[in-house]
Amino acid sequence: MKKVLFVSLALAVGMTGFAQRAQQQRVKADKPVCVKVDRSHAVTGTEEVLFSGFAPTTAAPATYRGDDTGGWATMMTHYDIQSNNMMGNRMVRFDDGTLGVTATWGQASPGYSDRGTGYNYYDGTSFVWDEFDGDPMPGRLEADKTGWPSYCQYGTDGEVVFSHQGFGSSETKICYYYREKRGEGDWQGPNYIPNPEELGTPAYQMTWPRAVASGPNHSILHVVAADQDDANTSDCYLYYNRSTDGGQTWTTIRMPELTETEELRYSAEDYALAANGNTVAIMLLSPFTHGTLLKSTDNGETWTKTRIWTNPYGDLDWTTDESTLFGGEDDDTRMYVPESGSICIDNNGMVHAAISAIRIDHRELGWSYYYSYSRTCDGIFYWDENIGTVVAPTWTCPDDGYVMESDPMNCFRMWWPTAQAGDYITRNWETDNHLIGFIPPTDAFEDMETDNLLFANYFQNSSIHPSISVDDKGTIAVAYSTFDPDRDKYQGSEGNYYYRSVYVAFIEPGYVIGDATGDWTDIPGNVYYQYVKLQDADDFLHSMDEAIYVTTAANTTNSEFWFAYQADDTPGINARTGDSQTQSQPSDNIIWAQKVVPDYEGLSVGENPAVNPMTSTRIYPNPVVDQMTIEVNAAQASEMSISVFNLMGQKVMDKNVSINTGINTPTLNTSSLSSGVYFVTVKANGFENTMKFVVK
Repeated sequence: MKKVLFVSLALAVGMTGFAQRAQQQRVKADKPVCVKVDRSHAVTGTEEVLFSGFAPTTAAPATYRGDDTGGWATMMTHYDIQSNNMMGNRMVRFDDGTLGVTATWGQASPGYSDRGTGYNYYDGTSFVWDEFDGDPMPGRLEADKTGWPSYCQYGTDGEVVFSHQGFGSSETKICYYYREKRGEGDWQGPNYIPNPEELGTPAYQMTWPRAVASGPNHSILHVVAADQDDANTSDCYLYYNRSTDGGQTWTTIRMPELTETEELRYSAEDYALAANGNTVAIMLLSPFTHGTLLKSTDNGETWTKTRIWTNPYGDLDWTTDESTLFGGEDDDTRMYVPESGSICIDNNGMVHAAISAIRIDHRELGWSYYYSYSRTCDGIFYWDENIGTVVAPTWTCPDDGYVMESDPMNCFRMWWPTAQAGDYITRNWETDNHLIGFIPPTDAFEDMETDNLLFANYFQNSSIHPSISVDDKGTIAVAYSTFDPDRDKYQGSEGNYYYRSVYVAFIEPGYVIGDATGDWTDIPGNVYYQYVKLQDADDFLHSMDEAIYVTTAANTTNSEFWFAYQADDTPGINARTGDSQTQSQPSDNIIWAQKVVPDYEGLSVGENPAVNPMTSTRIYPNPVVDQMTIEVNAAQASEMSISVFNLMGQKVMDKNVSINTGINTPTLNTSSLSSGVYFVTVKANGFENTMKFVVK
């Protein structure tokens, strides 16, 4: 097994024993920041927003443990957009413990003529290519420029990748490459799914594919795609494509079971797919219409439709009907809606979903809305088929009897006000245990209002890109990206930005896997969401991760969960243009893969935990010529070590100093260092901080 450089400690992924019910959380209200987004958000960019503070009153999570690796650097890409909404199926864990990982890859900025599918394969011990071991992935999988891969098993032993080619031109089409033996031999392709010219839609060109394979031998292929122009401004038609002969022939229809009104309200990448055995499921989410689950138990021959959520404006015309208007400066009406998500199917055929929610208002006629960033608008919601259509029952605060009446606008509202001014508490759902992810409570938030801190958003809420997986025993794992208040901040030109980390929540099965199909309990299993951090931010290589675009292998065994995410050292996106470009230069974006094996027994917490003496650290000047100052604000006296590493991970300088309570300014003579990029790590009392600097 290849481990990345400087990974010396076990990955901390942890849990105590499961509680019978999830504990209610409490936070202080913040001031939401509102951003306008058009219906064409699937091809627009990111915004950076100011986030106001809150002061949590909940206790810190318990300790934990998990897998013993620091993760694998599967590939490095300068092209840094992996999705515009829902993440595609990018990973597969096969029954023999091997794994395939894919991503949109490209190095040739700015046009990225080399863009295509990046691929790596884990043989049960190590990956074929190791980005940090002198053996990087050689290039894209396809012959021509493509984007947005979707990856699944192909037959008994093979693999297949679908992507779109020629986007925005008359040559737009869905192409695919396959091979009969995963991890071996040449990819066969390009092959194409014929565009549906006979179905009467405007452009007849399919894009943004999502794919799964079903059936006893994974021989039946299912692909959902959208028909849109390159500006994503015309009506969007959704197609369901099915092949029962391994891709030799295809049947294409408009999305089954949807009304035309529903279909036209969904946009590109508003859909997620999953398959297990003969069961196939498609989830569709959009703020403009109802949330929908389509499910087939016969490999796509017939379908049933479940309403996940009823949008009170879902059947109205948002461009002409003034009754759809709500919100704005003079109207505090808001609607809490599902925005993004992913699904998986357990071995009983139950569909599970992880859904991120946002708060919106519709201020003027048209296909646009305003949505809010706020601690009390945030959350990842767990849904399964037992829940059916999500409703918002009348809710009474257990603290003070404050009553919130039932309102369809509040279906995905997960934080509710108490009678005490400024306090919000997690909603006590009738079926319990549905809020499974949010910004972790921490004392670091107490200083947010004065620090004027920022974070990068990706046209979703604070907690984004949820990805859900289930093992053979029915245990659920959900990973998502949210900003991390406990890490050092990115020092941007406009202020200090929070980095994002990836967190994992776990849910015990609420029923026995192996029972007859449909023999499910009404209540989800016990939830454990003690903010399990996927990457070790204290590790040198992860200390400045902006971790986003989370994906997973939807089905696994023995609680061996696999996740992947993209990380660089700068919040924001470079591959976009104009105002949507929030990084001025391309950066090295690593696609990290991580295996997580939870330990349900947990570990005890010491009564006197170690204290981090370094309240804050910074370096200056940066870039540096011959001498650098390291400013450390210390909460207590301590010994501190200073180590400097080059980009290869080699230690090139070290120094030991004593620090006292208050401001300390030790210096380093850097005159002997060659020009280039370096990292300096300071350690005290078992804690460490790493910062990047440049020598001129």
